[in-house]
Amino acid sequence: MDAHVFRALCRALTPRLTGAWLEKIQEPAPGVTSLALSLPRRPSPSGDAGASRKAWLVLRAERKDPFLFLTTDKPAAPLSPSAPIMRLRKYAAGRRVVALVSDFTERRLWLLLGGEPPAELAPRAGEGAAALWLLLDLREGPALRLLGEDACPRPATPRWPDAPEIEDACREWRDWPVVTPALRRALPLMDVPDQAALLEDLRLGDGDLFLYLPADASGAPCKAAPDAPACLLSAWPLPPERRPALWPGWREIASDDAPALAERAGKLLVLARVGRETAALAAAPLLRQERRTARLLEKLREEERRLREMCERQADAETLRANLWRWPADARLPFVEAEEYGDDGAPRLRRIAIDPRRSVREEMEALFHAARRGKRGLEHVARRRRELEAEMARLERERRGVLAGGAPQSASRTADDLAGQERRLPRNVQLFISSDGFALLRGRDARGNGAARRMAAPHDIWLHADGGPGSHVIIRRAYAGQDVPERTLDEAGGLAACKSWLRDAARARILYAEVRHIKPLRGAAPGTVRMDKIWLSREVPVRPELETLLAPAEAAPE
Repeated sequence: MDAHVFRALCRALTPRLTGAWLEKIQEPAPGVTSLALSLPRRPSPSGDAGASRKAWLVLRAERKDPFLFLTTDKPAAPLSPSAPIMRLRKYAAGRRVVALVSDFTERRLWLLLGGEPPAELAPRAGEGAAALWLLLDLREGPALRLLGEDACPRPATPRWPDAPEIEDACREWRDWPVVTPALRRALPLMDVPDQAALLEDLRLGDGDLFLYLPADASGAPCKAAPDAPACLLSAWPLPPERRPALWPGWREIASDDAPALAERAGKLLVLARVGRETAALAAAPLLRQERRTARLLEKLREEERRLREMCERQADAETLRANLWRWPADARLPFVEAEEYGDDGAPRLRRIAIDPRRSVREEMEALFHAARRGKRGLEHVARRRRELEAEMARLERERRGVLAGGAPQSASRTADDLAGQERRLPRNVQLFISSDGFALLRGRDARGNGAARRMAAPHDIWLHADGGPGSHVIIRRAYAGQDVPERTLDEAGGLAACKSWLRDAARARILYAEVRHIKPLRGAAPGTVRMDKIWLSREVPVRPELETLLAPAEAAPE
């Protein structure tokens, strides 16, 4: 996140976060911190007080690509928090954010927390009063600071270069903190008047932010190229020379709503990566087992080749037996040439090497013995190969279970728990893969409906045919707020309709909701739920062929 983007975001967040309650601090992934906030009620235009809102301030701290954004979608926190996060919880949670101070040149946001400082952190007698600050540093991460009045942070007031100083500022950038790396790459591509105008807009801080997203020919979002970032967020429009030729289809979104653009970019840059890392962590033990099984299969193939070579020596043994009368019983020769007949009946000489430690007769017996051992060994190898291939198939099914069920969403689970857990797909839950790559779970029966819901994360999408009985379908999302394409919504709805009371209809009305708003009814039949909030209602075509088209390529045996 560029310092000028950070500045625009902090200016927009200051009035929204002032007075908010810091409820909880979580660690969705190493280096990522989530602050659960209860935003204050704001008066509406009609004069009524607005309702309090839940929001999460998410910080990814690192030196290369740090990011900060505010979102209303709760990030999943599958791991137990580390010791520094537990310390922040102990001293910062449950306090009100009294004020915010932004030092944008250092990319630091200071949050002044209300209430008396904890006794163990309070200054000793005679040292004066101190205030508790929560520092959000985009490079180093969050930290608590107990600062006196003289040491309290102040907003950054750096000096901005004038038009004649721009060239020197780009060259001696260490003396000009406002000339960020992104700005140093953009300014040389502009004319001098444009350079001065851009610096003046940035100094005033009233301009738009610009979000760049990969898009297809129709303008719809699509997956970025393998070597491209998921998106780009800039405080100025990128010059054409700064837009890589590999991404000609990228589209530009300009807006003065910095929190909205930062949230959209943060979900792609931070939450999506957290989802991938969590899935990789859950799949790590299965991948290790697959690599170990693959090595065993390779060794088994080498052993099979050796045993087949032993079996092939039986032809030499039979040739020796047919020609044994030619040599004395105790003859010891380096090799012999025996006559044999080919498939066409023509005679030919077969050259057979003889172990110098054995006679010709002993060599014949040794070859017959080796051939018998090779045949017995091949039987054992075939049985062992079937076992290992079954093990590989089992690991592949479990990996699909990880894809479908993801990592456990409980914050009480540790990394070791995740690494050692086997996420198997229940037999009463079906897995499908949408055309856009989303995992879809569908219950085979009432208990399967409950099993599919228990495998889902709170931010996943639950759907059901409206107005009658049917199977529940879950659309797995990698992170909270991930956009689900309409094609996937229709395909998931079609799967739900195919196993519902509307299976013979041409179209069906499907209800969609986030899993966090689906509650099982206590004392009711298995699979019976209460829907607290509808996310979407949509009419979709009923297509029975989807059950075949969307089935995984390697379906688990029934």
